Amino acid sequence: MINNLFFNLIVAHILGDFYLQWGSSCKNKVLYSVKGKDLWLHSLVIGILSWCAIWDFRGWWLAACIMVLHFLIDWAKSYIQVKWDIFKIENPKQVKLVDGTNKRHDLRVFLIDQILHIGVIVLFVDIWLAANNGWQQFGWLQEFAVSHPLRTKTIVAMLLALKPANILILLIFGACKVTITSTGDDEHGNFHSGELVGWLERGLMLLFVVMSQYEAIGFLIAAKSILRFNEASSGSEKSEYVLTGTLLSLATALALGIITLNI
Repeated sequence: MINNLFFNLIVAHILGDFYLQWGSSCKNKVLYSVKGKDLWLHSLVIGILSWCAIWDFRGWWLAACIMVLHFLIDWAKSYIQVKWDIFKIENPKQVKLVDGTNKRHDLRVFLIDQILHIGVIVLFVDIWLAANNGWQQFGWLQEFAVSHPLRTKTIVAMLLALKPANILILLIFGACKVTITSTGDDEHGNFHSGELVGWLERGLMLLFVVMSQYEAIGFLIAAKSILRFNEASSGSEKSEYVLTGTLLSLATALALGIITLNI
């Protein structure tokens, strides 16, 4: 069974590292590192969310440790992304960030970054619980988690299936050099609606897995295939891009659903 404090801090990490951090902030962390405000603000958000997850005044040092180590890990990540030529600063005067020649390594850096963050949480949860055996989960949250364990796990899985999974899939595309050339329509946002489709697709498939409605997953994929038939039959690079994204979304949703049902 997953420890309640670990569960709380993981949720805080997901919210702070993905949903409360935007693409522009990630770029600014690489561009300006410790000289910019984004790295500091992001680490502060992580610290505040971590303390809220503990909700115990005695846990200020735990939240502070997680915040400081999160700062150091992200600082090292931004340094490595430039050092490995994953990103490069094209013109120091204009401070413009562009993709480097080793963009495929960004997936590896992302995975190492997340493993380190989770490792820090595991380490300090053990230290905290060894020193504070009397720590209690919030009353209402404890009651909800005990009364509805599957719903609780599904909510967390859904948080992972949306934005974090989308970032992971894009990084897999980059690692495998799966690209697509934007068209004039894409500039008006038609192509970027695919991100929203991916969110809905993974969310629905995850719910179907949790509800053991596997037939509905087949129906969903069939419906999408029919809608995308013209693109698929054309053999264009966009059809391959869509197919790869669909399969990755399916694999992600299935994995999260199976884990949700078995932990």
